[in-house]
Amino acid sequence: MQKNNMANLQKDEAQEINDLVDITGNFGSWQKRVFLIAFFVIMPNSCHILVMTFFAPDIDHWCSRPPAYSNLTINQWKSLAIPPVKNKNDNATYSHCLIYKNITDSPSRVEQSNVTCTSWEYDNSFYTSTVVDEWDLVCGSDWLLSLSTTVVMAGFLFSVFICGQLSDRYGRRPIILTCIALSLLSGLACAFSTTFVMFIIFRFIIASGISGATTTSFVLLMESVGVDYRDVLGICFEFGWALGYIILPGLAWFIRDWSNLQLAITVPVALFFSLWWFLPESPRWLLSQNKAEQLQKELEKVLKLNNRQVSNLEGVVKRLINRENKDKEQPSKKQATFVNLLLTPNMRSKTLNIYFNWFVNSFVYYGLSLNTSNLGGNPFLNFFIAGAVEFPSYGASVFAIKYLGRRIPLMVTMVVGGLACFLTIPIQDEIYPTVVRNVGVGSSSTCARIGSMVAPFVKELGKATNQGVPLGIFGGLSIAAGLLILRLPETKNKPLPDTLEEGEKFGKKKYNSNVLREYWNKMTGKNLELERNNSSKHPQLEEYTTTKI
Repeated sequence: MQKNNMANLQKDEAQEINDLVDITGNFGSWQKRVFLIAFFVIMPNSCHILVMTFFAPDIDHWCSRPPAYSNLTINQWKSLAIPPVKNKNDNATYSHCLIYKNITDSPSRVEQSNVTCTSWEYDNSFYTSTVVDEWDLVCGSDWLLSLSTTVVMAGFLFSVFICGQLSDRYGRRPIILTCIALSLLSGLACAFSTTFVMFIIFRFIIASGISGATTTSFVLLMESVGVDYRDVLGICFEFGWALGYIILPGLAWFIRDWSNLQLAITVPVALFFSLWWFLPESPRWLLSQNKAEQLQKELEKVLKLNNRQVSNLEGVVKRLINRENKDKEQPSKKQATFVNLLLTPNMRSKTLNIYFNWFVNSFVYYGLSLNTSNLGGNPFLNFFIAGAVEFPSYGASVFAIKYLGRRIPLMVTMVVGGLACFLTIPIQDEIYPTVVRNVGVGSSSTCARIGSMVAPFVKELGKATNQGVPLGIFGGLSIAAGLLILRLPETKNKPLPDTLEEGEKFGKKKYNSNVLREYWNKMTGKNLELERNNSSKHPQLEEYTTTKI
């Protein structure tokens, strides 16, 4: 007699199995293993991306003392050779970049001229070593720090295109393992960089590796679980990012040397090589590639872990592959490209709206996360709080997506600047029709990467103007993007479009200025009668009311 928790799936060749999930189940032990793998693979992402906050903090610096003045204390040297200036708060301080042309003990320096420093000394009382003092990235060279972060984001963009294509051709498992090896080797090499150019090249390779491993792991996860679990797990997956986020300031507090800190966030990646024995290949990918023998072996492992049974598995696999081949031969769904997203007015409006929101989400998120050291106070505590906030944010996002819909919660959170980065994920996935969904999400992700590449330079804008300018830009764009969300259709409990024609019709209705009132009515249970009454007056609403009922 079998255990109560064992699910029996007794099917012979004559019985119908419509999808792989009918064999594997929605979320069993095997899917949990895949989720944990994806969860831990994303952890190094936040460390490697955001570590520049501790690699290149804002440390005090001044023109270095010549050998003849090496016996002077720092305060004596500044008083003697460094011209006084006022900072942006109108407080008196010493120049970071200038020195008197002729150093003299005379108290009168009215006619004294200044020259630019050629070498600097740094305050290493708080940070033992940074990339700033390693390569003198100050004064006219400080913009290179923003460039280095932009190069990292470019590595992510590069990886989106390359690893996506490679994983579709060679499978999820080999690409994940290759990217992990790439990030480990380049991370170790980066710690021993001897020039700034070498440093940013290896940072680019690191970003490409960790991004490739993370995005491919996410695809593997989404292909492994049932549809009902995808929304929740797609966000819970991001808890791994947040965990790496809050671990990083702890490491940086103990390790104040940038090179050693780089090693500290890289060496643990070596543990991922144990995935060689645990990381599965995606059964859905194997099915799409007609790899019957490998698919059967993989499904046997899944069935064993999930305590499920299928009789005549070999016959079932052959039938699924035959059906997959027939679907590929059907010309009903034409090949769609990026251009199809912009051809028709409604689809174009939704696409550009989503592009803008992806851009703003990434732009604001990284703009704020990479500048926590400028908030004042303890930089490690500031960074930890910024990461800890993500945990309730993800939790609230799961609740909002599951119970409150997509559009209004996203609009509200964009306006208040809270959960914006995490509620966008489901809405663009559902608005695009099936034939262009991958293209739509991929091109939207490209906009996000562009936003993250631009974000580091907003800090430079703040230096050139006023420290409040970056916050004004972030706030203004967030509010604008949030209000534009009202132009997108709600996707909760709606059938998703499959063709371009359905995608153009989806959400094609006149914008209602009373949308918040309608939303309140829906939340309080008054919507059903309202929609029935309005469906006769507004034919474009009939599709939604009948579907919902």
